[in-house]
Amino acid sequence: MIPNRQNVMTQITGIITGRIVQINTVYRGGPSFHFYHRILDLRRQHVPVATFLASDTCIEILYATLVSWDMNSRGAKMKDYADFKNNLQINTRAFQAVETAANRFTWANRNAVVQALSSLYDNLMLMQSNGKLVSNSKALHFVFPDLCPPMDRTNTLQKLYGNTAESRNKFLEVLEFAYDIIGGLQNPHQYLDQQWNTTETKIVDNAIILM
Repeated sequence: MIPNRQNVMTQITGIITGRIVQINTVYRGGPSFHFYHRILDLRRQHVPVATFLASDTCIEILYATLVSWDMNSRGAKMKDYADFKNNLQINTRAFQAVETAANRFTWANRNAVVQALSSLYDNLMLMQSNGKLVSNSKALHFVFPDLCPPMDRTNTLQKLYGNTAESRNKFLEVLEFAYDIIGGLQNPHQYLDQQWNTTETKIVDNAIILM
């Protein structure tokens, strides 16, 4: 459980409603920004997730985006491209299950999406190391940007839990935590822009960064 969950929710909500635009001046640019918007554009162009996963271009840009988001540095090491691609494509049905659940998703009615994301999370193995939370949450954010926030150790885990230990339970707790924050906002779409505040789940991540 996230310590002082309600207090942290209040703090993050205040950042979103009061100063979330600041992320665009303090957060990184360069390749991470370029590839992020490139993968989001490709996802919009390939609406059925099976079509996205069948595209070599989409998989290559997804791979490059994860690299630009530090998933092949600081001790993290991604699988070789062929193994990475294979792991994504053999889980196409699990991706489609998330897509199907999303058809009836709301911030309050989210059980089916959470269960589908949980199953997909278990099956995604994108790294040579045993770590999954950071790589999987980022990959899931790129494929389902409206459903899953990206998570990392320095911001998400350290700031919410006070440690950087990964676990499946933490992935699910942060997912529900983000949904509760977004569900409590009045018109969260008003805080989106064309820079880093791309989706409601990303503004939660950005607010955690700004904490």
